[in-house]
Amino acid sequence: YIVAQQGEEAFLIDKHAAHERVLFDRLRAQKQEIVSQTLLAPQVCRLGQEGAALVLENLSLLDELGYGVEEFGEGTVLLRQVPMDLSPEQGADCLTSLAQDLQEGRREDRDSLRDNLLHTMACKSAIKGGWKSDERELRVLVDKVQSGEVRFCPHGRPVAVKLTKYELEKMFKRA
Repeated sequence: YIVAQQGEEAFLIDKHAAHERVLFDRLRAQKQEIVSQTLLAPQVCRLGQEGAALVLENLSLLDELGYGVEEFGEGTVLLRQVPMDLSPEQGADCLTSLAQDLQEGRREDRDSLRDNLLHTMACKSAIKGGWKSDERELRVLVDKVQSGEVRFCPHGRPVAVKLTKYELEKMFKRA
């Protein structure tokens, strides 16, 4: 978490949620294909028959988002490329999440499906709790939150809590 002050207000910021929002917005705004990295050793993803079939139905979307996926048979796919911002393991996790979403009936239009995958990609690559963060990186997040540009994570949760001087004084029975 980040604790920041602006005037007489204090902010408690969930750095993972704020960073996730910034990454999601950046990914969503990209109009060109997302840059991908080819894996030295392809990853086998066991998705089950239905999951693999549903993922394979969405190959053009996955390609657009930086994934290189091919059928491997018996409910598995080979992951040959992942978006540059993700590690191979994170790429496999995102693909598995997509397969689960599709199996649970989340078969929205292409834009909604793309947003769901971008949510997962942003979450997997965002700052995690316990990570040491660069002060400049945290400053950018604080500025975006304090300006009102970033208010909610892609899942709709608030990224910060704002406390006024009065609220703090009230908590300490000074008001």
